[in-house]
Amino acid sequence: MNYPQYQPQRQRQPQPQQEYDSVPQYIPNYTSEEEIKNIVGQIDPQRILDNLNHSLKGEMFDKESGTWIKIGEPLINDIGRGWLISWLTPLFSNASTMGIIQEKILDALMEGTIMKLTKNFRCNLEKFGFVPEGSGFAKGIYENKGTPDTSRMDAITEMIYAKTYLIYSRSLKGSENKRIFKSLTMNDNLGFNNPEEKKGWMSRLVGR
Repeated sequence: MNYPQYQPQRQRQPQPQQEYDSVPQYIPNYTSEEEIKNIVGQIDPQRILDNLNHSLKGEMFDKESGTWIKIGEPLINDIGRGWLISWLTPLFSNASTMGIIQEKILDALMEGTIMKLTKNFRCNLEKFGFVPEGSGFAKGIYENKGTPDTSRMDAITEMIYAKTYLIYSRSLKGSENKRIFKSLTMNDNLGFNNPEEKKGWMSRLVGR
């Protein structure tokens, strides 16, 4: 009968000091820079303004080709669209969303938007293409006569009112301001080994 040969166990050699012993027990929360950029990109008012500009042109973004394609007639001519984009550019900005406003201020801002848009549409019916061109249109003489295309005007104003309200309402009571700084959960190195240290340098800086 063959018996298995006895092999003595090898004595375990002492292992060198592990490098990870020096790693702190508490690792701070960290939000990657790419993630923060994505959040800001998703809520950027300039993106909303760009989409509005293409919508006024009668265009839609085609994901397959990666380009804007024509899907219908423009809602307003180039002169009117140029005025709208120029006027809305300072309104559709991060300064509008990062502010801190109350309900009364929001009401006043929306009333001002409605008043200015209504007045400019009424004064530029012919210039913006809502009524037929008069005899002096080529010379810069606008008569603003005829039956206005009110359905098209209503569609444009509704788009602008809705988007303007959504942008302004994000600054209502500083909701967008809090959302952005809440995503910045970085902690400073001075509180690296203290699990009870909840506030990092960014939190203390903004007083949150």
